[in-house]
Amino acid sequence: MNILSGIVVRDVLRQQLMDYIGTLQTKPELVIIQVGDNAESTIYIEQKKKFGKSVGIPVHHIVLPVTITEQEVINTIHTYNADDNIKGIIVQLPIPSGINTKKILDEISPEKDVDGLGTYSHYIPATARGIMSLCDYYDIGMQGKHVVVVGRSELVGKPTALLCLKRNATVTVCHSYTKNLKEITKQADILIVACGKLQYITSEFVSAGQVVIDVGIHRTEHGLCGDVDMESVKHIVGSITPVPGGVGPLTVVSLFQNVCDIM
Repeated sequence: MNILSGIVVRDVLRQQLMDYIGTLQTKPELVIIQVGDNAESTIYIEQKKKFGKSVGIPVHHIVLPVTITEQEVINTIHTYNADDNIKGIIVQLPIPSGINTKKILDEISPEKDVDGLGTYSHYIPATARGIMSLCDYYDIGMQGKHVVVVGRSELVGKPTALLCLKRNATVTVCHSYTKNLKEITKQADILIVACGKLQYITSEFVSAGQVVIDVGIHRTEHGLCGDVDMESVKHIVGSITPVPGGVGPLTVVSLFQNVCDIM
């Protein structure tokens, strides 16, 4: 079994970003808007700030009170939409109930929506882009292959399926209503799992030689783990991404690739 390390790929892409940013007279700047003080969100934002500093992209972290109104959040977004120094804007999810997430995301200028979550965004969502970068680095071709995506979220499942289609894969998207899921996943050449269920994919779902990309991440008392039960499948599949250290590191670098694509 081969381990598909996202850390190795991230480090290669980070160097490419640093080389590119070093050629720019004006550095692109990113704004991260956080509503409330969700601890998990703050951890993710700190990772983005640290990465931005490492490649030379200023990251501005704007924290809005949990009591803020929807219109006030929109006004904040509009302020940065109009600021020519800001090349990327993201609203860290989740945001508090009572605020329409879709409406908020659609208020970000499509040219600055580097998370790729708005209806009219010009960018590929970062996790989906990261999966493609992983496949490129490890020379995992998709043309003519059967790709099964478990999960149909707007953030990962749907955009990843579309990107695989663009690479001439035959794509099956599975979800909570899919019947005979085990039979379908076993047929995959490449199995991409983004269902958000702790260690849901076990040996019963996989077959020999498959490429398995585990997008899930869960915190447990024993540490981080994914949607795939690594111990159960590792003696069967051909290649797999670890958790942590697989897709996760590529999500952050892909976000900053999107920021630089603006320039």
